[in-house]
Amino acid sequence: MLAVAVGTSLISPRLAGYSANSSLNKAAVGPHTPYIVLGMGCFWGAEKRMQALAGVLNVEAGYAGGDIPQPSYQTLHDTEASIQEGKAVKNHAEVVKVYYDPKQATLERVLIQFWENHNPTQGNRQGNDIGSNYRSAVFYRTDEERRLAEKTRAIYQANLQAAGIAKPITTEIAPLKNYAAAEDYHQDYLEKNPLGYCGLGGTGVAYLDPHLPAHGEKDHQPQVAANSLDAEPTWQQIKLNAEEQLIAFEAIDCGYCRQFDKEVLSTWKNPIPIVSTNLTEPPSGWTLSQELLATPTIVLFRNRQEVARYTGYQGAQKFWEWLGSVSI
Repeated sequence: MLAVAVGTSLISPRLAGYSANSSLNKAAVGPHTPYIVLGMGCFWGAEKRMQALAGVLNVEAGYAGGDIPQPSYQTLHDTEASIQEGKAVKNHAEVVKVYYDPKQATLERVLIQFWENHNPTQGNRQGNDIGSNYRSAVFYRTDEERRLAEKTRAIYQANLQAAGIAKPITTEIAPLKNYAAAEDYHQDYLEKNPLGYCGLGGTGVAYLDPHLPAHGEKDHQPQVAANSLDAEPTWQQIKLNAEEQLIAFEAIDCGYCRQFDKEVLSTWKNPIPIVSTNLTEPPSGWTLSQELLATPTIVLFRNRQEVARYTGYQGAQKFWEWLGSVSI
């Protein structure tokens, strides 16, 4: 993953960050504890996002799905370079091994957390991280796991289409193969390195099962309560200035976003209005010049068109210098 600093007043309230999940308990994991292995791009952010789900007992960063029996972090990057040179070999994906207590969280609920917390339409990449080692994947061990993965994929594809996202889901659903735990320094990485890079996150589209009318109101509520999150406002709820508007695209678990909020947004006095959001797409009718790849990304729109952007955060002075250079 790319180790860079990314990872009027504020109009839209932001999600402050994942709170501790009281069910996390590595000691409770035994030989018969169920688990699922998931690829969500950079496993640093994936680990933290899956740890946030109530009922998850432990999340281990690892590698899976490739041809090499004993992979390492360097193996993945060497193999990806070989693939680019034309070698016929399948690389491992960075993955997380999610152990869960079925009395507190069903496998379906774990998969919903998976779909909502990364972008499964990007192929061999996730945000700013490019390569088959960052692909979206569900590696199953049983037919039931495969069935649920395929069922939830179909439902989430329909959710994306209903939200105006036409790209197909590219998630690999395959038998678990050649799993290996990642090196110790990758485990609980964002806990050890609060400003560590963790990528952009999900699409902002909620998982809603049309066959369960109460799902969006009832089944989804525990996740919000468990994470101590306020609901992210939709663009329809946020007042924007179409003539000139700054939007700070952030992520829940982005340490540099919190720095930006504290050092810049909390004292905002610039005449250009700004909002911050964890949504990953602009409002309908507003156009980005290119994809959002990392957080924070601050985009300047004029007449609903992107005219400039600032990605990453290296201190307030550099941000203000950028804004001064693009302001009319």
